[in-house]
Amino acid sequence: MKLLPLAALAAAAVLSTIMAADIVWNAHNSDAVGPWLEGSHPYLQSAVSLAHGGVYVLLGAALIQAGRSIDGGRVLVRVLRWIIIAGYAIFAALYGWTGIIDPGYTPDGLLGSVVNGAFLTSLLVPVVLGFALIRRRELRLPVMLLIAPVALLPLTIVLGMVGTWGHPGYMETAVNFGVALLCIAASTSANHDGRADSVPTIETAAA
Repeated sequence: MKLLPLAALAAAAVLSTIMAADIVWNAHNSDAVGPWLEGSHPYLQSAVSLAHGGVYVLLGAALIQAGRSIDGGRVLVRVLRWIIIAGYAIFAALYGWTGIIDPGYTPDGLLGSVVNGAFLTSLLVPVVLGFALIRRRELRLPVMLLIAPVALLPLTIVLGMVGTWGHPGYMETAVNFGVALLCIAASTSANHDGRADSVPTIETAAA
Protein backbone atom coordinates (compact mmCIF):
# COMPACT_ATOMS: atom_id res chain seq x y z
CA MET A 1 0.00 0.00 0.00
CA LYS A 2 1.32 3.42 -0.93
CA LEU A 3 1.64 6.25 1.58
CA LEU A 4 -0.21 8.91 -0.42
CA PRO A 5 -3.73 7.46 -0.02
CA LEU A 6 -3.02 6.88 3.68
CA ALA A 7 -2.03 10.55 4.00
CA ALA A 8 -5.25 11.48 2.22
CA LEU A 9 -7.24 9.36 4.68
CA ALA A 10 -5.52 11.01 7.64
CA ALA A 11 -6.19 14.46 6.19
CA ALA A 12 -9.85 13.55 5.64
CA ALA A 13 -10.04 12.53 9.31
CA VAL A 14 -8.63 15.91 10.38
CA LEU A 15 -11.09 17.77 8.16
CA SER A 16 -13.98 15.66 9.45
CA THR A 17 -13.10 16.82 12.96
CA ILE A 18 -13.24 20.44 11.85
CA MET A 19 -16.58 19.81 10.13
CA ALA A 20 -17.96 18.11 13.23
CA ALA A 21 -17.02 21.18 15.28
CA ASP A 22 -18.71 23.41 12.69
CA ILE A 23 -21.86 21.27 12.73
CA VAL A 24 -22.11 21.44 16.51
CA TRP A 25 -21.37 25.18 16.56
CA ASN A 26 -24.00 25.94 13.91
CA ALA A 27 -26.56 23.80 15.72
CA HIS A 28 -26.15 25.78 18.94
CA ASN A 29 -25.27 29.19 17.43
CA SER A 30 -27.29 29.36 14.24
CA ASP A 31 -27.12 33.16 14.18
CA ALA A 32 -23.29 33.32 14.13
CA VAL A 33 -20.47 31.67 12.22
CA GLY A 34 -17.78 29.70 13.99
CA PRO A 35 -14.68 31.49 15.29
CA TRP A 36 -12.59 29.72 12.61
CA LEU A 37 -14.54 31.66 9.96
CA GLU A 38 -14.47 35.09 11.59
CA GLY A 39 -12.16 37.82 10.35
CA SER A 40 -11.19 38.54 13.96
CA HIS A 41 -9.31 35.23 14.05
CA PRO A 42 -7.21 35.35 10.85
CA TYR A 43 -4.65 32.78 11.96
CA LEU A 44 -7.31 30.24 12.90
CA GLN A 45 -9.14 31.02 9.68
CA SER A 46 -5.94 30.48 7.69
CA ALA A 47 -5.26 27.18 9.45
CA VAL A 48 -8.73 25.87 8.62
CA SER A 49 -8.35 26.99 4.99
CA LEU A 50 -4.98 25.24 4.71
CA ALA A 51 -6.48 22.09 6.22
CA HIS A 52 -9.18 22.14 3.55
CA GLY A 53 -6.65 22.83 0.81
CA GLY A 54 -4.34 20.06 2.02
CA VAL A 55 -7.17 17.53 1.94
CA TYR A 56 -8.06 18.38 -1.64
CA VAL A 57 -4.44 18.29 -2.77
CA LEU A 58 -3.92 14.86 -1.22
CA LEU A 59 -7.23 13.44 -2.46
CA GLY A 60 -6.58 14.69 -5.98
CA ALA A 61 -3.02 13.36 -5.98
CA ALA A 62 -4.18 9.98 -4.63
CA LEU A 63 -6.80 9.77 -7.39
CA ILE A 64 -4.08 10.40 -9.95
CA GLN A 65 -1.71 7.86 -8.41
CA ALA A 66 -4.33 5.10 -8.18
CA GLY A 67 -5.99 6.07 -11.43
CA ARG A 68 -5.18 2.99 -13.50
CA SER A 69 -6.40 0.62 -10.80
CA ILE A 70 -9.57 2.63 -10.23
CA ASP A 71 -10.39 2.98 -13.92
CA GLY A 72 -10.03 -0.69 -14.76
CA GLY A 73 -9.85 0.27 -18.42
CA ARG A 74 -13.29 1.94 -18.37
CA VAL A 75 -13.53 5.31 -20.10
CA LEU A 76 -16.53 6.50 -18.07
CA VAL A 77 -14.74 5.88 -14.77
CA ARG A 78 -11.65 7.71 -16.06
CA VAL A 79 -13.70 10.73 -17.13
CA LEU A 80 -15.54 10.88 -13.79
CA ARG A 81 -12.27 10.56 -11.89
CA TRP A 82 -10.69 13.47 -13.78
CA ILE A 83 -13.78 15.64 -13.27
CA ILE A 84 -13.43 15.08 -9.52
CA ILE A 85 -9.71 15.86 -9.70
CA ALA A 86 -10.48 19.13 -11.52
CA GLY A 87 -12.96 20.10 -8.80
CA TYR A 88 -10.39 19.34 -6.12
CA ALA A 89 -7.79 21.42 -7.97
CA ILE A 90 -10.12 24.43 -7.93
CA PHE A 91 -10.77 24.00 -4.21
CA ALA A 92 -7.08 23.52 -3.45
CA ALA A 93 -6.24 26.76 -5.27
CA LEU A 94 -9.01 28.68 -3.51
CA TYR A 95 -8.16 27.44 -0.03
CA GLY A 96 -4.47 27.92 -0.69
CA TRP A 97 -5.18 31.56 -1.56
CA THR A 98 -7.39 32.16 1.50
CA GLY A 99 -4.99 30.27 3.75
CA ILE A 100 -1.79 32.03 2.73
CA ILE A 101 -2.57 35.32 1.00
CA ASP A 102 -6.05 36.61 1.85
CA PRO A 103 -7.92 34.84 4.68
CA GLY A 104 -11.00 37.01 4.25
CA TYR A 105 -11.36 36.49 0.50
CA THR A 106 -14.78 35.35 -0.75
CA PRO A 107 -15.15 34.64 -4.49
CA ASP A 108 -18.04 36.31 -6.27
CA GLY A 109 -19.27 36.84 -9.82
CA LEU A 110 -18.00 34.35 -12.36
CA LEU A 111 -15.37 32.96 -10.01
CA GLY A 112 -18.01 32.44 -7.36
CA SER A 113 -20.09 30.47 -9.85
CA VAL A 114 -17.07 28.35 -10.74
CA VAL A 115 -16.41 27.59 -7.07
CA ASN A 116 -20.06 26.72 -6.47
CA GLY A 117 -19.93 24.44 -9.49
CA ALA A 118 -16.80 22.78 -8.15
CA PHE A 119 -18.54 22.27 -4.80
CA LEU A 120 -21.49 20.53 -6.42
CA THR A 121 -19.08 18.53 -8.57
CA SER A 122 -17.16 17.34 -5.51
CA LEU A 123 -20.38 16.05 -3.94
CA LEU A 124 -22.39 14.72 -6.88
CA VAL A 125 -19.87 13.30 -9.35
CA PRO A 126 -18.44 10.90 -6.72
CA VAL A 127 -21.97 9.49 -6.40
CA VAL A 128 -21.98 8.68 -10.11
CA LEU A 129 -18.47 7.24 -9.78
CA GLY A 130 -19.65 5.06 -6.91
CA PHE A 131 -22.50 3.62 -8.93
CA ALA A 132 -20.10 3.02 -11.84
CA LEU A 133 -17.86 0.97 -9.53
CA ILE A 134 -20.53 -0.76 -7.48
CA ARG A 135 -19.97 -4.20 -9.04
CA ARG A 136 -16.32 -4.36 -8.00
CA ARG A 137 -16.26 -6.29 -4.73
CA GLU A 138 -12.83 -5.07 -3.65
CA LEU A 139 -14.15 -1.49 -3.72
CA ARG A 140 -17.47 -2.13 -1.99
CA LEU A 141 -16.80 -0.16 1.24
CA PRO A 142 -15.55 3.06 -0.42
CA VAL A 143 -18.32 2.78 -3.01
CA MET A 144 -20.92 2.76 -0.22
CA LEU A 145 -19.42 5.98 1.15
CA LEU A 146 -19.30 7.57 -2.31
CA ILE A 147 -23.01 6.99 -2.89
CA ALA A 148 -23.94 7.90 0.71
CA PRO A 149 -25.05 11.44 -0.31
CA VAL A 150 -28.09 9.82 -1.93
CA ALA A 151 -29.34 9.16 1.61
CA LEU A 152 -27.53 12.00 3.39
CA LEU A 153 -28.89 14.80 1.18
CA PRO A 154 -32.57 14.30 2.12
CA LEU A 155 -31.50 13.68 5.72
CA THR A 156 -29.60 16.98 5.73
CA ILE A 157 -32.62 18.80 4.29
CA VAL A 158 -34.93 17.32 6.93
CA LEU A 159 -32.51 18.19 9.75
CA GLY A 160 -32.35 21.75 8.45
CA MET A 161 -36.13 22.03 8.25
CA VAL A 162 -36.97 20.63 11.69
CA GLY A 163 -33.95 22.00 13.55
CA THR A 164 -30.50 23.51 13.20
CA TRP A 165 -28.48 20.38 12.47
CA GLY A 166 -28.61 20.57 8.68
CA HIS A 167 -25.07 20.85 7.28
CA PRO A 168 -23.31 19.84 4.04
CA GLY A 169 -20.46 18.48 6.16
CA TYR A 170 -22.23 15.14 6.47
CA MET A 171 -22.00 14.57 2.73
CA GLU A 172 -18.53 16.07 2.43
CA THR A 173 -17.19 13.80 5.15
CA ALA A 174 -18.68 10.67 3.59
CA VAL A 175 -17.33 11.54 0.14
CA ASN A 176 -13.86 12.49 1.41
CA PHE A 177 -13.51 9.22 3.30
CA GLY A 178 -14.94 7.37 0.32
CA VAL A 179 -12.38 8.82 -2.08
CA ALA A 180 -9.47 8.17 0.29
CA LEU A 181 -10.56 4.58 0.95
CA LEU A 182 -11.18 4.08 -2.77
CA CYS A 183 -7.55 4.96 -3.48
CA ILE A 184 -6.35 2.69 -0.67
CA ALA A 185 -8.48 -0.23 -1.87
CA ALA A 186 -7.43 0.27 -5.48
CA SER A 187 -3.74 0.48 -4.54
CA THR A 188 -4.00 -2.62 -2.36
CA SER A 189 -5.75 -4.53 -5.13
CA ALA A 190 -3.11 -3.49 -7.64
CA ASN A 191 -0.33 -4.63 -5.29
CA HIS A 192 -1.98 -8.01 -4.81
CA ASP A 193 -2.44 -8.43 -8.56
CA GLY A 194 1.18 -7.49 -9.14
CA ARG A 195 2.43 -10.03 -6.62
CA ALA A 196 0.17 -12.69 -8.09
CA ASP A 197 1.56 -12.01 -11.57
CA SER A 198 5.11 -12.31 -10.24
CA VAL A 199 4.57 -15.75 -8.68
CA PRO A 200 5.91 -18.40 -11.09
CA THR A 201 3.49 -21.10 -12.15
CA ILE A 202 4.37 -24.61 -13.26
CA GLU A 203 4.08 -23.55 -16.87
CA THR A 204 6.31 -20.49 -16.51
CA ALA A 205 8.84 -22.40 -14.42
CA ALA A 206 9.00 -25.10 -17.03
CA ALA A 207 9.46 -22.55 -19.77
